[in-house]
Amino acid sequence: MISRWVRLEKYLNYLLVFLLPTQLALHFWPPSSFVYGIRVDYLAPSIYLTDLLFLTLFVIWLRNSRNRFFEFVRKNKTYLFIFLLMAALNIYFSTSVEPSIYKWLKLAELGFFAYYVGVRRDIFQTKTLYSTLFYSLIFFSVIGILQFVFGRTLGGPLYLLGERSFNISTPGIALVQIAGSNFMRAYSTFSHPNSFAGFLGLGVLVLLFDNSRKELIRKGLGIFVICVAFILTFSLSAIVGALVCGILFLLIRNKLLLKRAVVYLPTAFLLVSLSFPFVSNTVLRGPIDFPQNIQTRLDLSNIAGTMISQKFMLGEGINTFIVNEPRIKYFGTHLWTLQPVHNIFLLIFAETGVVGLSIFYFLLTKLTQRSLLMRSPIFYLALAFVLTTGLFDHYWITLQQNMFLFAFIIGNYFRVEN
Repeated sequence: MISRWVRLEKYLNYLLVFLLPTQLALHFWPPSSFVYGIRVDYLAPSIYLTDLLFLTLFVIWLRNSRNRFFEFVRKNKTYLFIFLLMAALNIYFSTSVEPSIYKWLKLAELGFFAYYVGVRRDIFQTKTLYSTLFYSLIFFSVIGILQFVFGRTLGGPLYLLGERSFNISTPGIALVQIAGSNFMRAYSTFSHPNSFAGFLGLGVLVLLFDNSRKELIRKGLGIFVICVAFILTFSLSAIVGALVCGILFLLIRNKLLLKRAVVYLPTAFLLVSLSFPFVSNTVLRGPIDFPQNIQTRLDLSNIAGTMISQKFMLGEGINTFIVNEPRIKYFGTHLWTLQPVHNIFLLIFAETGVVGLSIFYFLLTKLTQRSLLMRSPIFYLALAFVLTTGLFDHYWITLQQNMFLFAFIIGNYFRVEN
């Protein structure tokens, strides 16, 4: 009977990895999820298909591993206490309690997922699982490529994977102009092409550094398809992130940059991020009219700076940035501006204060330091990609698919100590 449960757990793990790019979910819409009478996805408590798959796997694993789990909790009770204390204080002082409770529960789930991946290395470090990730990236890349070609979502059974229904004429859809004609950027089953590009970029990094040269040649056509989809997202931040990773890899490989210098990456990105509100405030006072997307990012950085100055210690409450935007700036009919600031450091600072930012910075530093002990450069390149794209977007800490993928990589490349 035990072998049947183990076999079921293994196959469910493969299914979970394949379906990581999906966003099929059941959304609940309490009053706290509305702003200006508009439903806001970020604020809505949601149960995703990937949540159900992971929770099922975790329960199956706990049937025979309760002692190991409780021993892990006992040895890490100090960190768990800090997490619970921070969550309690942040929720208590939050400007909107319900969204904050939901987000802290989500962070706890992601932590348990990373832990689970770490303790089930016998499954997650097999060639079968990496092949599952590879074919998943191909499948969802093909969806994005066909969307670009047809100028609309594909519909049909893809709705069950979370594909939303829209076309090139739908207001607010991300477009790109090529040779004077508009084209819809590749979305696949993601809420935005940038999020899709981030997922593909991180996924390709895993494939490139966890496969031999012979295997990469054999998988060349599939990697080409993934790269085409990546390009068709036209995500500038993801392209910059890929370039940064390429430059770092070449510098380290040719011994032009010492590995230990990479430990300063989180500090560099943090300092750059903290300068954004000051730069945005200065630029917005100038006479230059910027394109709408740049104007929105400048406004959001400026709003983040205001929130930070008003609640410096503990922030406005996690997952409440959008709730507090109208209090600081009136948007009129420009409701598309109701979104998180496009920078992970500023978003964490605004919502959890200097205390939360310090904890986040501490975790990033620890992850970077431990990555230096590995022979493969995969994790510090993955971290560099996340931090680079996180300078210009927020999806690594706000969207289900990206958060789960990053937690998956953290768990897969760090041995869990009991």
